[in-house]
Amino acid sequence: MNNISDQELLALQAHVEVEASRWLRLKRRILIRAVAILGLILCRALMLKLFPQIYTPIIFGTQGIESAELESLVYTRMLVGAVLAGVYLYALLTNSYLRSVSVVALIVPIALIWADLQVFLISSFPEFTAVASISFGLRLVTIYLLALNYIDIRR
Repeated sequence: MNNISDQELLALQAHVEVEASRWLRLKRRILIRAVAILGLILCRALMLKLFPQIYTPIIFGTQGIESAELESLVYTRMLVGAVLAGVYLYALLTNSYLRSVSVVALIVPIALIWADLQVFLISSFPEFTAVASISFGLRLVTIYLLALNYIDIRR
């Protein structure tokens, strides 16, 4: 005999973030956005790999930088991004701790775009190239998609 109501059961399952009926409707849309976000991030990484001459003087200044240092920076960022993406996808697939993870997933790109604003726009505004503006636009679209996911999860 089960005397526990649905609300009490949900309160006991703190790791389940979105109720099952809503999650079935939202899951596909949120996962499609998450895959699109991963694609945008990979496009940015590919742009950095293909056009290092655009980013090297902006990020590291006029002093000479070896390609090994730039590759180390790219791979470190990709490793951190892969870990965060894995946690985000796990939370999406299992509906566990989804609200907390979506907040972190939204804060990280906002912090990175703030760094982009400082580095790209303020320090190198006259030399702002098409590649840098495309890269900046991709980050804006990524933040927009993450914000849509966050809004859908919080409703």
